[in-house]
Amino acid sequence: MQNYQAKPLQPEASAQAFVARTPADAGLSDVQLWDLPALTRAALRLHPDLQVARAQWQAAKAEEKTAAQSPIPSLSASAEHHTRTDGGISPWTLSLGIGIPIETHGKREARIEQAAALSDAARLDIANTAWQIRSRVRSRLLDYYAAKQRLQMLQQQQQSRAGIVELLQARLDAGLASAVEMADARLQLRKLEAELDAEKGRLNESRAALAAAIALPESALDDTRLGYAGFEQELTPLPAAEVQRLALQNRLDIRRGLLAYAATEAALKLEIARQYPDINLDPTFSWDQGDNRWGLGLSQLLTLLRGNDAAIASAEAARELEARRFDALQISIISEQEQASAAWVAALNVLQHDHKLLQDQQSRFAQTQSQFDAGQLDRLDLTLARLELHTAEAAVLESNIKVQQSLGRLEDTVQQPLDGSVDSHGSAKDIIQEQK
Repeated sequence: MQNYQAKPLQPEASAQAFVARTPADAGLSDVQLWDLPALTRAALRLHPDLQVARAQWQAAKAEEKTAAQSPIPSLSASAEHHTRTDGGISPWTLSLGIGIPIETHGKREARIEQAAALSDAARLDIANTAWQIRSRVRSRLLDYYAAKQRLQMLQQQQQSRAGIVELLQARLDAGLASAVEMADARLQLRKLEAELDAEKGRLNESRAALAAAIALPESALDDTRLGYAGFEQELTPLPAAEVQRLALQNRLDIRRGLLAYAATEAALKLEIARQYPDINLDPTFSWDQGDNRWGLGLSQLLTLLRGNDAAIASAEAARELEARRFDALQISIISEQEQASAAWVAALNVLQHDHKLLQDQQSRFAQTQSQFDAGQLDRLDLTLARLELHTAEAAVLESNIKVQQSLGRLEDTVQQPLDGSVDSHGSAKDIIQEQK
């Protein structure tokens, strides 16, 4: 027997504990560089969504144990007092009965099968939640990286724009430049300064979003050195057939769909079994005014008269619905994967083109620098060439960010990293392993 124990929630204490949380609370205090793998491990150990998914699995496992239980026998007792007796016979009649329910036609096995499928589906929900956490961490880290890089690019462009304004002002004072040129240069500088202020705001916002994705307060990132090497490595497209294979074999919702269908199969088995009645054995013993009396009763519900047709039809419809959902899911995943693959390849092509333009611009800037050093061009020409170089570098940055964003979407379609951290030909070294 168990006794009830109160376990009240303490909102203030849990809120204070979160505010005081640091990366060391993830058990990774020895990490020096917090790159995507390290941040993912921390998030999997700290994020409450994973704790909720685990609790749901525990509840499903409890339901599995409940489904395996056999019906509980019943015990009944009664006493009668007789007002008329003969001689010295006792006026009392005492009776004791036991009801023993017996399930037939595999009802218990069907319940166990259904509960096991639902429990396995809940376990896959843990894995799916883990992947969603990893996906959010990657996306937020990429946003923060992009904001930092854009801010650096804008600061370089601001320096060049400010230099152009200063040089044009000197030319204007000497009567060598027009007021229109000067006004346009100042306008471009003001626009750039506004973009710079906006990017600073986005940097702070993305930093807070990154902390939230890891389940840390923003202040916890103050002394954390972040790593972005995964966003700067050269990538090559995987074969389309290989990506599609990963999508169909590794997607957790595919596996969950199969389990959901198995649960409806078990539910149909259970309803078919319920056409046949269960049996109740009712042995009794009574002591009737000194006479011992034994009896054996047998009872059952007359379900054969009804046949359980309505419930069976409903279970069959539920199974058919789950089958159609699975077919639709497969088609949706294939389409999603093909679109994501096409977008990634397109983004890689644009990045390759922008890299070529940057190389051309670097060559032109080197030539301009040589002409400036030889006295053939003035500083304004050099500054304008440097601004064009910064613009080309910014274009490469934006193209690379789009490549990484499209890679993230493609990874979501297969629910597996595609940056080389997992061997796509073997079993995925799932982030799900981080469940301690």
